[in-house]
This record gives sequence, structure tokens and C-alpha cells, in this order.
Amino acid sequence: MCGITGIVSKTNKGSLKDAVFAMSRTIKHRGPDGEGFAFFSDTQSVPVYSNETPLANKESRTFLFNPATSLENINSDHLLAFGHRRLSIIDLSEAGHQPMCDTSGDFWITFNGEIFNYLELREELKIKGHVFVTQADTEVIIEAYKEWGVECLQKFNGMFAFALLDKKNNRIFCVRDRVGVKPFYFINTPDVFAFASEYKAFIKSGLIHFEINEAQQFDFVVNGNLENNEQSLFKGIHELKPAHYFVYQLGSHTYKEVKYYSLPKGLSQDENDAEVIKKIEEKLVKAIDLRLRSDVEIGSCLSGGLDSSIIAGIVKHLQPDKQMKLFTAVFPQEAFDESHYARQVAESVKGNWQTVSPTADEFFRDIETLNYFQDLPVWSTSTYSQHRVMKLAADHDIKVVLDGQGADELFGGYSHHYMALWKEHLGMNTIGRINEASQTIPHGYKLFGKQLLKDAFGLSVDYSNYFLDMYKRFGKSKNEKLAATLNGQLSTDYFGRLKSYLKCEDRCSMAFGVESRVPFADDVDLVNYLFSIKGDKKIQHGISKYLLREAAKQYIPQQVYARRDKVGFETPVQKWFAPHKQLVIDTIQYHLDFVDMEYLKVHFDSLLVRKPTFILRLYSLATWKKVFHP
Repeated sequence: MCGITGIVSKTNKGSLKDAVFAMSRTIKHRGPDGEGFAFFSDTQSVPVYSNETPLANKESRTFLFNPATSLENINSDHLLAFGHRRLSIIDLSEAGHQPMCDTSGDFWITFNGEIFNYLELREELKIKGHVFVTQADTEVIIEAYKEWGVECLQKFNGMFAFALLDKKNNRIFCVRDRVGVKPFYFINTPDVFAFASEYKAFIKSGLIHFEINEAQQFDFVVNGNLENNEQSLFKGIHELKPAHYFVYQLGSHTYKEVKYYSLPKGLSQDENDAEVIKKIEEKLVKAIDLRLRSDVEIGSCLSGGLDSSIIAGIVKHLQPDKQMKLFTAVFPQEAFDESHYARQVAESVKGNWQTVSPTADEFFRDIETLNYFQDLPVWSTSTYSQHRVMKLAADHDIKVVLDGQGADELFGGYSHHYMALWKEHLGMNTIGRINEASQTIPHGYKLFGKQLLKDAFGLSVDYSNYFLDMYKRFGKSKNEKLAATLNGQLSTDYFGRLKSYLKCEDRCSMAFGVESRVPFADDVDLVNYLFSIKGDKKIQHGISKYLLREAAKQYIPQQVYARRDKVGFETPVQKWFAPHKQLVIDTIQYHLDFVDMEYLKVHFDSLLVRKPTFILRLYSLATWKKVFHP
């Protein structure tokens, strides 16, 4: 996993060197193991090194893409430049350097991510006559594109974002993976087209000035939404949506986004539960096995919840003679602390268990750093827990971790998934279903009734009193209507809220040069199968993620299998913020010009009790503005 950048000059004025260099250095944390560039004109392709390019790459002449030219010696004649920051995971030698080209020099790529089935694809391509000179999955992408064109995307199982220059057709193939594990952002101005792995690359390089997208600002503050439209808080910076690609034509400077993947629409033939559970187990074990492919040590995040525990258990099954490092955020004496369960799992798999206990003082010390690496404000302090877990992994020399993101969206793990199922089967059996779920949702009748009212009448939360008069129109939250079926809601969540979680996952891990792999979220075989199963099977007897529990019960302790609560990475927001009240108020007052501070000050204490996440969003937004626009 790495960081990618690129820039196209539309005017042939000035040098691209300074801009692509600044973009690359801004995202250095994504790839601390090396740096590379490639510059292109109508007649030349020049691989270039910097003072952070490993000596082995500078000296090697084995591969056409290893650089012999210094960045200092690049002139202004080039119309296109690629940059790459490398995190060495597969093929640690100079053969894994990027930007990479094929043996003809006609196809160049800068790539972030992993193609987990690259070994199988390599063999398939060899049979078709393709010759490989490296052991890297990056080269497999190039050869797959040469064989199948844009349809190569249908072959990839993994997480990926890349730009591939096709010199023969004078175009750039820009791609993002199916669910958005890996980021891809771009700008398109009269002077340049540019892309990067993070927003800050455009801001810090000066390619675009900091300007807030006002509509998105209030969508975040009131609804907690980020990146739900093409442009996010940074006005003028676009996001390539998951499961999309575009072909940028260098001659006309035009492009059109194309969706290349959709979830299955039809349901599979009726299979009994035993058959379904067996298939899920097989696909899940295979998904995790694929994600153990690495030339460096792999660890795992462990919350103590079902999903991360299953990953740890299956890894132990696949690698019984290895001791895996496991990393957990713990909160002693807090009701939501899961360390008891995490300890059981760590002992059952004989793991090397490491813990960290984030505190309020540390959160307020690190909030600016957190917002900088996140690129966007955070909507939950759980992001800080994850940030610290990834730092813990890096401190123990781990460059790859596995994590359980995505299981809830496949198997039905959230409370609103129950309600979608109840809504799907609204009738006489609803009472029985609600009663069955009482261990997980104690006030099911009240919550479901409230949800039905929201769906029917569009009820919302009104925050307008906290805004100055000219901004009050932005003060009401948007009502998110529950889907009519469980699978419909899971589909909405898979391409909706999951992307936000994965964005946080990516930034938390890459802040410390750690690659995070999410087998539940991005294994296409597992995902396709789960969305072909009827929703009724996923929540049974009031038990969330029923199929997952049954498929993996042999790999986890009985107490974890039997858990009915849902916690996740939590932190005590109210307890943390109350002692820092004045700092929070001062930060909001200084950086947010739309808040009615007098009203906020009067009602701060009660608001912190009733709507703590609203206070958090205001404070985080103010801190984000301080970081990116002091």
C-alpha cells in the first residue's frame, strides 16, 4: 500500500516538477520506504529519483522503470508526471519500485493497494503469453490491462486505486476499488488535471486554494455526513466514487466516469442453513488466507467483538505455528470496555497481545494531528481509538494489519438492520421478532415505532438555534429513511456508511505507514455471495450476524460467539469533553463563523449530555479549519 500522485498540464506552461514533488512529500507518511517519479512528453518517458529513492533503485538497470535521472535535472518540457510513495509489502526488492512500466515502456502505472489474487492472475496471463519480470502485483495490473483492457477490473480481488498511462492510446486509466477501501481524489482546473491519495496533496502543493464547500460543511455538522457527494468539504476537489473508473483522454482533456461493479440483484436458489453456513465458512477462510499474502509480518486489530475475533481465530487455524501480534484499545472501568473478551481471544489463539488506553488529555493533545492525517474532521472519538491502535502496531514493527470492517454491512450487525427486517415483515410476526431481539435491542418497540414515524413523516433534529440567523436554514437534519428490506438496507450501508469507516481506516493506518486489510469488505467472492442470500437468514432468533456466528463458531471462544451486544471502537465523549469545556468553546468561537456562541455557551452542558456528537462535530470542524486554513 502506498501513496499516488499525478499531474497533467493542459497549457504546456511551467514545470510540473515542483507541484508533483510537493504532492508526493505531503503524503510521505503513506509510503515511508521510498519515492519515485516518472515524467512524460510526446517523445520521452523518464523515470526519476529523488533524495528519498532507495539506492538500490538508483543503481539498478535491471528494470526499465528504475530511475537514472535526478529530479533536480528535470526540465519543463514534460506534459505529464506520476509520483509514488512506496510502502514495501510484496516484493521488497528494487523490482517493486514505482512508477512501474512494462517491458515495452508503453504502459506506466502508479498504484496504491493490493491485488490479493495476483498469483492466480499471473498464471492465467502466463498461459496467454505474458512475460513477467518482477514478483509484484503491480506488474499483474499492467499485463491484465494489456490483455483485457478496462475489463481487467472484473478480474481483481482486492483494494486498489491506480492511474495507468496507456501511451499507445494517449490516455490515463484511473480506477478505484469496488467499495472504496483505497482513496482516489482529483482536481480538474483550466490549467491542470491532477490526482492524489489524499486531499491535502492538492492544498499543500498550492495546486488549489483552500475553500470550504458550504453545503457539505453543514451536512457534516448537522447530519454527520462526509464524502457523500462528488465534492466534500474541500471545494474544487473531487472524489472518484467506489466501483468507478474513468479514462482521461490526453488529447482532448476529457473524461467520463463509468460504474464497473454492482451488487448482485437476484437471490440464490433456496439452500438450507447448513449449506449456506458451510459456503460462508469456505469463502471467509479463503478471503483471509488471500490477505495473508505478504513479504512482511502481519498483525491484527482486536476489539474483542465478533468480527475481529473471527479474523484472529481463522488466522491461527491457517497458520498454527505462528504467533500473531494483536492490538487493542482498552478503557478500564468503562462500561463499554471489551478487554475481557479481547483477552480471551488473545489467549485462545496464543497471540502476542498489546494494548493502549487513550485518554482525554491525549485526545486533546493529538486532535490537530488526527484531523491533519484524516484530511477531514472526525464525527466520532472512536477514530482516535483506531488512530492509537495503528500507532501501537507501528511501534511494534508491524506494517500490515487485518481488521473486521465490513462484516456488519454484509451480515446484519447494527440495530437499524433489525428494524429493516421488521419493516420487511411488518405484520403479526413482528412482535415475536422484536421480543427475540430484546437482548440486543432492549427498547425495540420504542425504537421501531420512532423509526416508522420518521419514515412516514420525515422527522428531523433541529439544531438551528445554535446557528446565526443567516445560517438557520441549514439547521435541520435530513431524515434517512429505512429501506423496505434488510438486503436493501445492507446494500445502502455497503455503498454508504461503510465507505466513511473505510476512509477512517485508511487514514488511521497510513498515518503510521501501516497497511490495513479488510477481508469482509473487499473480497468480491464473499460479498457477492452474501448479497445473494435472503435477508431472513442473516438475522435469526433475534441474533445479529447469525450466519457469520455459525460459520465461524469453531474459531472463537464460546463467550465471544454468544455475545449479543454491539460496541465497536468507543470512547467516553461526555466524560472527555466536560473538563475541557473552555478549550472546546474557544476553538469553536475562533474558527466557526456560523455558530451562535452565546446560545451555545448557555446550553453547552445540557447539549453535551443530550447530543455529545454534535459538540464533537463542531469542535472537530473548527480544529480541521485551524489545521488547513490557520
